[in-house]
Parts: sequence; C-alpha cells; structure tokens
Amino acid sequence: MTLEIEAKIQVDSLEPVAERLGEMKASFVAEQAQRDAYFLDAAGHLAQRGCGLRLRSETVAGKSASILTFKGPRQSGPYKIRLEYETAVADAEAMVKILEGLGFRATLTVVKTRRMWELGGCQVCLDDVPPLGFFVEVEGPDEAAIRTVLTRIGLAERPLITEGYATMLSRRQQI
Repeated sequence: MTLEIEAKIQVDSLEPVAERLGEMKASFVAEQAQRDAYFLDAAGHLAQRGCGLRLRSETVAGKSASILTFKGPRQSGPYKIRLEYETAVADAEAMVKILEGLGFRATLTVVKTRRMWELGGCQVCLDDVPPLGFFVEVEGPDEAAIRTVLTRIGLAERPLITEGYATMLSRRQQI
C-alpha cells in the first residue's frame, strides 16, 4: 500500500519551471510519453466511492512499460491524498481484455508528455496535457516536503488543482 500525496498547479508555460529546477540543481529523471486509459465498472461502484482504475502505457527512452493502478477515495487535506496500489503489467492489451471480461470498460484516455525531476525528496512532474494545458505536479512523502518544494520553485502561492486529469478532461468533453 502506498499513500500518494501530491499538489497540482496549472501554469502558463513549463519552461520557467524547468529553468528554475535546473538552477536549483534538481535531478532530471526522464521524459515520458504517457497514455492513461481509465476504467469504470458497469454498476458505477468505483465512481460512487471516489476511486479510480487506470492502465498507463508509457514510453521512456524508447522502452515501453504498462502499469495498472487503483486509486482509493481522496482523503481530506490541502493536497490530494489517496491510497494507491500499482503493479507492472506485461501485456497491456491482455490486461484490457481481462478488465473487459470482468465488466470494466474504458471510458476515457488521457495522453500527456511528462518531464520528471527530483528535488527535496519529491518528484516534480512537468506535464503537457492537451487540450487541458500545462501542469506541475509535486508528489512527496508528506505535506511539509511538498510545501517546501513548491516554495523553492516559486509556486507555493498558486491555486491548487484538486481534480485529476481524467476528471478535468471528462468535464471539458461535456461542454
């Protein structure tokens, strides 16, 4: 079991944040192309409980991997806090067939480019999520570490986004 604690902030451009991370000697980890397929059960139990099921396919430096993630309901607090369970998937297409056989259906796909950095014990992700825009996610071991990193990169006073990309994209598609 893992507790995911993250802050998400929308920005006009990722480049100033990337420059600031470079100036601070943050460690660049990787650039990833990610494709996240979100699944719901026919009865709507996941959505009713505020949970999520995602199959992520990502490519890093020409190597592909897939990860199945279950996210529990959001807990209270200033940042997005959820229980998260993840496991590697050897065959994404087979996993989709298994999920469909169990009564799940893919309802939404989010495609993004993510540049990952490490700073102050946190993972800092610079996300380009068409058509939603640009976002910075800071995920860390606790709220204090996240707050410190947000302050260091100059984003501590910006409004936090508490919704996931899937929720934002779903709402946008309904407009």
